[in-house]
Amino acid sequence: MASVEKTYADAFFSLLESENPDIVSGRAAFDTAMTQLKCVGESFDQTPDLLKLMNTPTISDAEKLGILDAAVGGKVTDYVHNFLRVLAVKRRMSYYSRIVKAFSEQYNQRFDIAEITVTSAMPIDAATQSRIGAKMANITGKPVENIVITTKVDKSLIGGVMVDHGNTRLDGSVKTRLAELGKDIAGTIA
Repeated sequence: MASVEKTYADAFFSLLESENPDIVSGRAAFDTAMTQLKCVGESFDQTPDLLKLMNTPTISDAEKLGILDAAVGGKVTDYVHNFLRVLAVKRRMSYYSRIVKAFSEQYNQRFDIAEITVTSAMPIDAATQSRIGAKMANITGKPVENIVITTKVDKSLIGGVMVDHGNTRLDGSVKTRLAELGKDIAGTIA
């Protein structure tokens, strides 16, 4: 039996596929939907009370739809807007981030995209991102233009970078290297 998030992600993905069957021109609809779903998720992250409100059982469906329409109406495509309305009426908004994650996984698979997260002690420049993208294209076997990099800064790393792709982490941070050196020294002394 499929999970709630997979069921809704699959349904939305299938709708977009049926409405946009051409992979080239249809990709624009998927790109737009993906961007908008992530933006709505960021809005929920920034205003968690809105998500709580959408999950409150004492608020009627009509009130939830009115709140949702005021929040996103005219700002997202009809596909995304109607999808959000279905989630609200079916009381599935609490699954929103997991639904978007499941949709994103299908999107990445369909369009051969690799999402990479690069964490560094300081912001990295475009040239470094480009080199990391080229290296990850070699590792993943995906075209370099299909490598999507998200950067994060974590000052505790001291230096170097950590690259995350799916369940794989390439850790070239100074923090990890120092920890490994410390273990080696402790093992030698003991």
